Amino acid sequence: MKIKKNHNLIDDILVFFYSINLIAGILVHSTIDASISILSNVQIASSIAFFILSVFFKRFTLEQLVVGFLGILVTLLSWKANGADSEFFYIMLLIIGGSLINPRKILKCTAVITTLMLILLVSLSKVGVIQNLLFWREGSMRQSFGTVYPLIFAAYVFYDIVVISLNSFSNQANFGWAGIVLALAIFVNNTTEARNDALSLLAIALIFCINFRKIKNIALLTKIGLIVANILAVIAVFISKIVPNQSNLYYILDKLFSNRLYLQSILFNRYKIGILGQDIPQIGFGGQTANVQAYFYIDSSYTRIFFMGGIALFIIMLYILWKFVSKLIQLKLYRQAWIIIVVMLSALTEDSFSSLGVNILVPILMCTKPMIEDSFSSLLVERTNNRPIKLHRLLN
Repeated sequence: MKIKKNHNLIDDILVFFYSINLIAGILVHSTIDASISILSNVQIASSIAFFILSVFFKRFTLEQLVVGFLGILVTLLSWKANGADSEFFYIMLLIIGGSLINPRKILKCTAVITTLMLILLVSLSKVGVIQNLLFWREGSMRQSFGTVYPLIFAAYVFYDIVVISLNSFSNQANFGWAGIVLALAIFVNNTTEARNDALSLLAIALIFCINFRKIKNIALLTKIGLIVANILAVIAVFISKIVPNQSNLYYILDKLFSNRLYLQSILFNRYKIGILGQDIPQIGFGGQTANVQAYFYIDSSYTRIFFMGGIALFIIMLYILWKFVSKLIQLKLYRQAWIIIVVMLSALTEDSFSSLGVNILVPILMCTKPMIEDSFSSLLVERTNNRPIKLHRLLN
């Protein structure tokens, strides 16, 4: 009993540091009049503390040690030797640091903080306390709701819904929650014109309209979905090389994805591919509404990781995602597996998955299978003699 209490206390301390990291990360991407450097330092310091405490008080598996060591080594060398962005290093610290914490505890904390912070930012921006930056595209107004760019706000809404949805581990349909998510998809699309995030939210809503218990071969279908998501991740990196730039298909895709193929062609022409990451200066629209000269930004998370983090980190991240979804499939958590697959698909055209402070899922991505099973034991259902029996009754 004492060991369990000590274990819970350590988890609570780690969650506290992660909460600080999460709040600071959201504020960094907001228009609140505060020193960005101070907030960034708080975010970095809490990431380091989170990782160090985990190393001292947790016992990692061999896989976590190997993947963690490689991930941290690659990102550290890319940062210090090649001048790459340091955010990938801190993302790896959060992934490894959170890998042995009760995932449901992390998800609940993340959901509460992110929801409250979004409500705060929207409220403050609407009453004029902080800026609600307005952008225009083809005559339509796009609002940022207290964040530095409409896509940032939309990404937070999407990831917040993902985090909340992961806490519902029933494979039965939930039309009430599906309706709420659909309403948010419409809201995001109409106010921010973040089409990709709106479509991702729509996909989440559809997932909650499905009763996975009634789908034959759902395990096989989910595995196929995971394979397709990984193949598309690789294609996303090389799409401008795969599709001839003089073809009609190139023109259609480039227009559909807001010049992303053209910008990716520039990326391949200017920078070389390497095992380690590199510094790639970008000029985006975030934080201002004035016209930007020489705009150049990498929108695809996979492309960002591949070029800015390096080939090694790209492989490590795909491995982490593959293993995480595979664990969910093995535990028959098919709804959760498909939710993460939707996250993987959204990363094809959005940078949010690769962004420190926006991707609020990172602490749970390397949780062990027993940790996930133990965390959600009261919600997992097995069948014995054709009767549903909750696992917590068997474990007690």
